[in-house]
Amino acid sequence: MYAFLGALAFVVWGLVPIYFHELGPHEPLLILAHRIFWSALILIIIGCVKTNWMPTKKELTRKNVGLTALSGFFMNISWCGFVYASISDNLMAASLAFYITPIFVFAIGYVCFKEKVKLNQVFSLVLMVSAVAIYAFSDGHFPILSLFIASSFAVYIALKKMMNIGTFSNLLLEHVLYMPVALIYIAMHSQNLGFNADLLSLVGTAPLQLIPVLLVTISLLKTSLNKMSLLQYIEPTLHFLLAIWFFHDPVSNGQKYALIIIFVSILMSSFKRSSFNHAHH
Repeated sequence: MYAFLGALAFVVWGLVPIYFHELGPHEPLLILAHRIFWSALILIIIGCVKTNWMPTKKELTRKNVGLTALSGFFMNISWCGFVYASISDNLMAASLAFYITPIFVFAIGYVCFKEKVKLNQVFSLVLMVSAVAIYAFSDGHFPILSLFIASSFAVYIALKKMMNIGTFSNLLLEHVLYMPVALIYIAMHSQNLGFNADLLSLVGTAPLQLIPVLLVTISLLKTSLNKMSLLQYIEPTLHFLLAIWFFHDPVSNGQKYALIIIFVSILMSSFKRSSFNHAHH
């Protein structure tokens, strides 16, 4: 059940570039500011109705507040890079970013959380690194934007794993901490934005992003980083398909070959050793 919620979150994120593409006239930071402000407002309203969901004094420790602020920062910069890729007809960069992210998450899980690594996962990781190299350099450009999005989101996931705080409390605190900055930015850059369809489309970014974040937060309660790293491949695969079929982005042969290798890598990583052993009894 927890893994399914994580998968559902990545499906939503995989399709969200269609929505962001329609927000193209607005700069990424303004879209980000609206997402933070309206998400915080929605969470505050929910918290006022469900008072038992609000952060307790025990949860508001210096460690939890600090980690929440830090994770929120990494989430915001990753999200900003993702929006930029979506509205600038650079969705292939976003696709690559979220193919890279599980590699970072996989490494963090092994180094920082001492998660066990199986032999098939090691082979899968080697294949994945090879595929990413082919994918990234097939067009002759170093993937700075992709690495920026990937590394910041991987750190965000790892920081969430380190917190001892309720799901709703964490989400509320994560947005409320950045609400004043978002409001100031909106006030400075939205002088000509009235209450119209344009504003409503910006407000819509809040539930569109809040729901997947909530699903991921719940999923992380019982889902290992190894399994979460597999679920994340749903998002870039949808980005890749959108780039080809919806946005009609050019795709090189190298990128196509890399995608095939990536799928093989995913199958290897998900193949359980217990199944292998059972086949030989």
